[in-house]
Amino acid sequence: EEKFFNSRNSSTPLNKSQALDLGKGLKPGHSGVLVKGKTTSATATATTKTLEREDGNGSNKKGDSEQNVGNNNNNNNNNNKVAIPSDKPVVILAHGFLGSRFDLSHLAEELASQGFVCLSPEYPESLANSYITNKDKDMQMGMGPLDRSIINQQLLKDITDATKINIHPSSYGIVGHSLGCGTVLNTGDDSWTRVTIAGPMARRDGIPVKGSILGIVSLNDGLITRERLSGMIPPDFTSLDEKELKGIQISGEKTIKIPSRSVLVFDRPDAPNHISFLSASANDSMVEFLSPLLPVAQALKIPVLDFDKYQTSRDSEATAEVVIPLVAQFLKQNMM
Repeated sequence: EEKFFNSRNSSTPLNKSQALDLGKGLKPGHSGVLVKGKTTSATATATTKTLEREDGNGSNKKGDSEQNVGNNNNNNNNNNKVAIPSDKPVVILAHGFLGSRFDLSHLAEELASQGFVCLSPEYPESLANSYITNKDKDMQMGMGPLDRSIINQQLLKDITDATKINIHPSSYGIVGHSLGCGTVLNTGDDSWTRVTIAGPMARRDGIPVKGSILGIVSLNDGLITRERLSGMIPPDFTSLDEKELKGIQISGEKTIKIPSRSVLVFDRPDAPNHISFLSASANDSMVEFLSPLLPVAQALKIPVLDFDKYQTSRDSEATAEVVIPLVAQFLKQNMM
């Protein structure tokens, strides 16, 4: 494994564009880590990738562990080191199909400001994925095909490794969108706090998932119908009222007690669509890049995951006003 850190220290909080700029010098297909200290605001992007090196005999072997700390240009600079908290709650953010590690960056920034360490892996299904796995060679090396479980296992191993990131999490949580909901339900044990967004709160194989779970879905989501919704929500979940949630404020001045197994169902004409839950910057990038291809996809009847709806609604920020305070409160309530 080889590690790269890009860091930036600032006496004032980083805005969304500054935080995303930190990752521009890095190759996609890896992991993002966001942290923010109490006195010095900092955002760090950590990436992990498996490399092959050649030894003196010309044979391949896995690379040694190495950690570089520097600025956005990957130059070594000890003055730009970020002190990652050693005993904070850790939250994994799992993107969906054709998503990216930036999809939930707006949530990561808020959680980091409240004392969480957020890990945002890039999974093989990512639209920004740059790594290609050779399954035959991987099997020969004993690695197996690269999938979400392997990535998460290695990431969790690395963050607690004293020779690498060296975090000692006080608790674990995981938030997933769409396909990432399956990742949420299959990662960790009963002590983990889970949030599923635009996806099921129950495993397909019927194995019950215990512990604290918050589900967030919308009936304006093209992938969810009322008929399907009933099978997505376990019977012991408490339904939340969107109007009552307006009492939750990010500042923490007003909070309400959220049941440990809860679901919020958006059910109104202008409810969020499937990708409304993603950060506005991620969606804006998709609109800019994919808009020319939309007519072709529609003509070929290729599912576009509500991309066509979002072109009109542009409601990421409005959705975040409800979702981010709710998720932050739920995680704080169960993890801190």
